[in-house]
Amino acid sequence: MDISSLMQGRQGYLWKLGGGQEKGSKWNKRWFVLRDNVLMYFTSPKEFTGFRDKPSGVVLLEECNVRAREGQAGEHKLFHFSLVHNNGEETIVLGAEYEKEMLEWMQAVRTSRMCITDAEAAKQSEGERQAAAQMELEGARERRSDTEDTLRKIDSSLETVQTEHRQLEAEKEKAEKELKELMARFKLRKALLHWRHRKLTLSFRSLISMVFKERIDRAVQIKSVADGKLARMQHEFDQVHVARRKAEAAKKKSDEMLQRELQLKKECEAQMKEAQKMLKLEEARSQEAAAQIGSLEGEGAAGIAVDTKEKEELLQLHTRMMELRAEAEEMQLTLKVQLPSKQKGVDLPED
Repeated sequence: MDISSLMQGRQGYLWKLGGGQEKGSKWNKRWFVLRDNVLMYFTSPKEFTGFRDKPSGVVLLEECNVRAREGQAGEHKLFHFSLVHNNGEETIVLGAEYEKEMLEWMQAVRTSRMCITDAEAAKQSEGERQAAAQMELEGARERRSDTEDTLRKIDSSLETVQTEHRQLEAEKEKAEKELKELMARFKLRKALLHWRHRKLTLSFRSLISMVFKERIDRAVQIKSVADGKLARMQHEFDQVHVARRKAEAAKKKSDEMLQRELQLKKECEAQMKEAQKMLKLEEARSQEAAAQIGSLEGEGAAGIAVDTKEKEELLQLHTRMMELRAEAEEMQLTLKVQLPSKQKGVDLPED
């Protein structure tokens, strides 16, 4: 690479900050073409077939300065540079993926016709500007050689790491293969042990059944007899339980009957007292009526005239008195018959 190649037209991909302003936030990848003092960009290389094509954008490099620019926080990891005109504002902000590519584009812009890098470069001749560009290019070559040495070291370290990784992968595959073999052996041994355990269990059972057959039969008989006794005892227990429930029900019923009899006894005693009171009243009335009848009879015997109507009333009263006396005697007999039967005790069933 030399100055003459940089003096020729240049084209390639660059990243452009959206809007071409310092405050832009979106980066767009565009195809840039540099011819004389004109920098054009297209969406893709297919759109550029000559200078008659209509580009997406054009930047005139007349009285234009090119400057390196530090990337802002949050921007892509690119190497930035900008094109600034006399008013001091950035016309367009560009970014390259590599530092070498950025320097080549900056030199191409600087060496383009009617383009100046700064105020001092405007006073220099074309040869002086080319010499300065050559010096910057040599510095870039030195930095590139340092970068290539660093890359070679990184490549050697990477190869070492890759070799170790391959060795580890081989050891891992070997370990996995050994693990699979061990698992297969373990499963086989487990199956053999299970088969042996089952066989020994069957053999032990058959031996026990042969040696202790009589004892087993006798134990079975004893167990059957015990089961029969247990069933009979359970049946008897159920019967006793049923009898107990019946006895409890009878006791409850007898208690209710006793309470009822006591209540009836109290009622009968109250009725007897009431009947005695009524009997006394009736006896008093009967005595009074008898006295009246006696007086009337005495008056009749003495020749005193008695009204027929009064006689009839006295006879009716005497008849009513006799009826009441008969009812009172019947009531007394009924109460005397009922009370002894109610005063008898009631035998309760035992538990």
